[in-house]
Formats: sequence, C-alpha cells, structure tokens
Amino acid sequence: MADINWIPFASTALGAVIALAGALLAGVRNDRGQRHRDRESDRLRTYVDFALALDEAHAALREVARTPQDEPVRGVAASAAVHAAGLYGVRERLLMSASPALVTAGESAFDRLIGIRNAVRSGVVLSTRDYHDVYHPFADALWTFRVAARVEVGQNLLNPDDLNRESWSERERCALCGQVGDFA
Repeated sequence: MADINWIPFASTALGAVIALAGALLAGVRNDRGQRHRDRESDRLRTYVDFALALDEAHAALREVARTPQDEPVRGVAASAAVHAAGLYGVRERLLMSASPALVTAGESAFDRLIGIRNAVRSGVVLSTRDYHDVYHPFADALWTFRVAARVEVGQNLLNPDDLNRESWSERERCALCGQVGDFA
C-alpha cells in the first residue's frame, strides 16, 4: 500500500469547513440585521397607524357631535366612530411593541379621545364649551404622542414653535378660549 500524504486533504477540508462556517455566520448576522430593520419598520408603522386612527376617530366624533343633541342613535354613532377607525386593534399593537414612554403617551391620547367619545355620547354638541373642554386635552395628548414617537425613532424633538404654534393644545387658536380662530 502506498503512503498517502493526508496533510493536503486535511488542510483542504479544514479550509472548506472554515469557509462554510464564515458564510453561515455572515448569513445569520445578515438575517438578524434584517429582522431588526423589519421590527423597527413595523413599530414605526404602528406609531403612524395609531396617530392616524386617533385622528380618524376624532374626525368621526366631530361629525357625530354636529348632530342634534337629542338624536336617539348618537351614543351608538359615537361608539361606532371609534370602532370604525380601527383604533382598538392598532392600540393593541402599540401596547405590544412600543417603549414604556411611548405607551404612556399613547394611552394618554387614547384616554382623552375616549373622553371626547363619552362627551359626545352624552349629548355634547361640537360648538359648545363642554366639547371644547374635552378637545384641548386630547389635542395636547395627541401632539405629545407624536413628539414621543419622533424621539422613539431617532428624530429630533419637535416643539410647538417649530410649527408656528404657541402650544400643542391649540388653545391660542380657539374662538372659545377668546383668541382668533374658529373652533367648530
């Protein structure tokens, strides 16, 4: 039997194993990075969806608040406005994916919107002081959520004066607060 020199075979096999392990490791790191980017994209989509659902529900509640105070289906219409906006589902996504600070800001905006819904259900009309009193805290909380979401995704802090506003509550533009503008 001839002597076979195993060193070239062993070094070739070892080189192949090292190359394969390196390729697998690079693939795993690539996949991990992609999963991280996908999660961040999903979170951002949730934040935007939540803000849009709040806005849509609020717009629908404003429409209900324009109906006569004694309208018999007003309470049902106010509840349906919030449901139709898809707010509850996107709120769940927010609760599952956001940081505690953003969840807190989101819950505050959600609670203030529910305050508007409850006021409208009870017969509050859009152009009244009662609607006004529940609207401004909602407007302020919605902007607080927007700013918290910007910070969460690494954007610069946004202040009211960046958008030529005195505050996020919109009181300075409110006719019922004694300033210029039209609240209704």
